[in-house]
Amino acid sequence: MSLPRFDYKGHAAIVFMGGVYGNVPALRACLADARRQNCGLRVFLGDATGCCGHSDETLRLIRDHFDLTIAGNLEEEAAAGSESCGCGYGDPEDEQYGCLAQQYALRSLSEPYRAYIDAWPQQAVLETSGGNVLLCHGSPDRNNEFLYESMLDDARLNAWLDRHGVQGLVCTHTGLPWVRPLAGGRFAVNCGVVGKPDHDGDPAVHYALAQWRNEAWCVRIQRVTYDHSAWAKQLEQEGIDPIFIEPLRTGWWTTGVKSLPAAERTRRRFDRLSL
Repeated sequence: MSLPRFDYKGHAAIVFMGGVYGNVPALRACLADARRQNCGLRVFLGDATGCCGHSDETLRLIRDHFDLTIAGNLEEEAAAGSESCGCGYGDPEDEQYGCLAQQYALRSLSEPYRAYIDAWPQQAVLETSGGNVLLCHGSPDRNNEFLYESMLDDARLNAWLDRHGVQGLVCTHTGLPWVRPLAGGRFAVNCGVVGKPDHDGDPAVHYALAQWRNEAWCVRIQRVTYDHSAWAKQLEQEGIDPIFIEPLRTGWWTTGVKSLPAAERTRRRFDRLSL
């Protein structure tokens, strides 16, 4: 089946964001940062809703500020009215907490916005001046596959690019950003997530910027701070489970850790990753 294709021949940077999980102030901060970067196109790669609730408010921002949206596993499940997150974690307890987060998301998701996310495609091809770029949430093979940096195989990445006739691949889902240069000027990127820190002791969140410049792709992971303490206090007052609030304050995950490869469990802070 052919994928939806979107044309962007502009020269300004392309913004890639994913994984808001209902974290409204973090999304607002990332959008404000993207405006300062003079971006030309905004792409959202899925998992808008989650443990913070505020689903309609989050989706309203995405509808108003993004040019292209891709469905993550959370959109697929929420559109079907399922209380399962469909995260694909290797550890049952991690998946259980993911499903609890999905229940928070469904409480604040109205029928009009459920219909909105039901229309999002799983994958798409972005046609740019620097060649085509494949957009997905998890991987081109499975929407909830975790592409961890330490487990990446260049041969597999290149096979995906060959299959779809593209120069690059951009995904999210893991919550951990990375940039992988490949032979022939090709690349693969995980844009990280907007809704939670990346398990490095730093409460900041991340997204990716990509630009075709001087006949080459320039890609970097952008670090963004926001008032995480005030947001954590608000979520406490709203009755969100503390296990979802603690990472916002500390930068260290409380769920999903058991499913991480060993290298990602001991991840350390970075200032910027780039290509």
